[in-house]
Amino acid sequence: MKWMTHQAGALAAALALQADPGLSAGMVLGAVLPDLAEHILSRGNRKIFARIHRGFFHWFGLYFLLLVLIQGLSLPPPSLLLLEGILLGACSHLLLDGLNPTGVPLFPFRRHPRLRLNLVATGSLGEWCFMAGFLLVIGLGGYRLDPAWLRRLGNLF
Repeated sequence: MKWMTHQAGALAAALALQADPGLSAGMVLGAVLPDLAEHILSRGNRKIFARIHRGFFHWFGLYFLLLVLIQGLSLPPPSLLLLEGILLGACSHLLLDGLNPTGVPLFPFRRHPRLRLNLVATGSLGEWCFMAGFLLVIGLGGYRLDPAWLRRLGNLF
């Protein structure tokens, strides 16, 4: 899936779950984390990126372990929510990539076996249908801008 689909999916999930604003922001940021990490690691070299894409940074266990580890940190609640959101956004990325024919690895540093449902290919009409569904959820399920929600949003800054 393309980055915009990952970000729309993460925002739709956050809105559907009525997540805190900090968690929601983190989810949208984290929705591109697996691909971004691989892009940085490959230094923009397309051949290297193709070789490492959907490898270690697309493994669910990495983000589960990081979620467990940050629980032990003594971070202020807004920072913790943002970090949790980033990691949950990365997990939403992996869920969507699991719908792709290439899938995501079940084990680190191994190309097979993979979790793949082969429902939608990147850039296909199927992906645009997913995007339309996400946009519908975002449009219908947006937050009410009530004072309590705005105060929580203000606490992020």
